[in-house]
Amino acid sequence: MNHVSTGQVSRSRRLVASEQELRDAIARELPGGDLGGLVVMGGHFMLFEDEASGRLVPGVIEEQADETMRRRIAGRVGIFPGYTWELSAGLLRDYAAAGVDSRLLLLVNDWQYVPATDRPAGELRAEFFEGFTALPASYEKILCEAGLSAADVLPSRKHPLAFPETWLKYRFQKAADRLVKQGRLEKRYLGGGSGDSEVAFLDAAGNYRTLISCGITGCAGEITEMVAEVYRAGYRAILIFAPGECLMPVQTGVDIALSLYDLPDMRVVIADPGGSGEMSDEEIYGKLVTVSTFRS
Repeated sequence: MNHVSTGQVSRSRRLVASEQELRDAIARELPGGDLGGLVVMGGHFMLFEDEASGRLVPGVIEEQADETMRRRIAGRVGIFPGYTWELSAGLLRDYAAAGVDSRLLLLVNDWQYVPATDRPAGELRAEFFEGFTALPASYEKILCEAGLSAADVLPSRKHPLAFPETWLKYRFQKAADRLVKQGRLEKRYLGGGSGDSEVAFLDAAGNYRTLISCGITGCAGEITEMVAEVYRAGYRAILIFAPGECLMPVQTGVDIALSLYDLPDMRVVIADPGGSGEMSDEEIYGKLVTVSTFRS
């Protein structure tokens, strides 16, 4: 295990090769007797277009009857959404039994595969969230089997069941303007006379971490806002199940949240069990899973 302490934020990292090792690592980093409250982010899914209806639907294999759609989702994210939701529900049940105030958090990627059609992307997103009045049926089944319900899901200030990524991106863009004026983030103009700029964070090691480039906020910015939202809701510990391809920006987002915002006594654990098309435990853990811990 690697451990680094920079300024007021400490960081540690380890690799695990099985689900049991992952559970053991989580138990070490987030012992039930040491937590006043915990939020577990699992079941993260993208939105895909259902070509038959023209509507956006959850990118969860178990929710799709159409074989073409199932293949699309399997090739892109594999079993990650359902697998991490089941992991999260089991952990929440165990923490609740230990007396920990625990909630689930569902982060929805509502921008990456929203199609460019004659209907604006914002209209498609609004239509999806307006109709998203219940969790996917497979998610509800998992909660029921764990003795939980949708009442155990932490609402965002945007939606009662989900944290939409686009909403978090917009929130961070507004926060970034304030942080630039305060001198806590740097705004640099790119060459070529185009007027394009980027907003970056200068970390303790002297490295620039780009958060907004040409007006586009990456995953790091939205995760920074998500951590702040969880803290504002009164929770001081978060477990995040992130897709492997998103691990670095998610780690950056957590690091920046704890470094820039006033979030004392915060503990965040990040794990990346799959998310790039893996369809079995063997595929997920055969590549090894990273478990990172940040403390403020």
